[in-house]
Amino acid sequence: MMMNPVLRRETKTTLRNWKMFAILTAYVAIISLGAAGYIYGNMFSSYDFSFEPSSMSGMYVVLCAMQMGLMLLSAPAMTAGTISGERERQTLDLLLMTKMSSFSIVLGKLLSSMATLVLIMVATLPVFAIAFYFGGISLFSLFAMMLYIMVTACMACSLSIFFSCIFKKTVVSMVIVYLLIGGVFCSGTLIAALLQQSLYWTMYQDYPSLAFPLTILVSNPGVGFFSLIDNQLGTNVISNIVRAYHNKNVAMNTLLQHYWILNFIFNIVISVIFVCLSAIFINPVKKKK
Repeated sequence: MMMNPVLRRETKTTLRNWKMFAILTAYVAIISLGAAGYIYGNMFSSYDFSFEPSSMSGMYVVLCAMQMGLMLLSAPAMTAGTISGERERQTLDLLLMTKMSSFSIVLGKLLSSMATLVLIMVATLPVFAIAFYFGGISLFSLFAMMLYIMVTACMACSLSIFFSCIFKKTVVSMVIVYLLIGGVFCSGTLIAALLQQSLYWTMYQDYPSLAFPLTILVSNPGVGFFSLIDNQLGTNVISNIVRAYHNKNVAMNTLLQHYWILNFIFNIVISVIFVCLSAIFINPVKKKK
């Protein structure tokens, strides 16, 4: 099977640049400082400055949260200039004149960015191995978490490529993606909470159906992340926040424990849609009926 030419070229140019290794070193250093800070804080909070191995599951949550946040910050920064950068260097027309289709060009740009993110994520696995040394976390749980984070990052990359096709400036597309992820997706939690609480006081202090709030929260990567944490560690973070405390519905509780699957599917659908839209917008040939 022939490798995508754009992916091959982007991979070679990225690995030949010293900036990539500087970013990789800084990324691993941040994750390592997070692990060291958690261990030191755990020891400092104890009476005799001792270390409690059973609390290492908390370090797993901290490292996964840092990984999730850094990926959502890094993905738009790496992909917001994929198309607009080619336009600024005046090489986009030459790329479109090749035998490659517009979909192959966009897909190659996306895969090259994802390959870089995968490399960064693999480099942080030795830090995560500290939690495995003390037990409590399975290898399958780590694989599921990394897969979920990568799909979420892919969603952010697809949005960045789409806005990179629309706007001519890289900074503009990057800012739009950050505002969209932080403002639209994450604000859904606040909207759902206010809606649920307002309906609570207008229905004689009886909680209404959770169908509409859960529909809003399906696009929130933070809710999906903590839902996966609840599923892996047996906690009830999302259940205590979203559902009514007196709700004994077994089906609803099961849905909340596996709510990350819905967000996982949502991210895949959004990625496919915006990759196809990017291929349409980048195509200079307008077909007429």
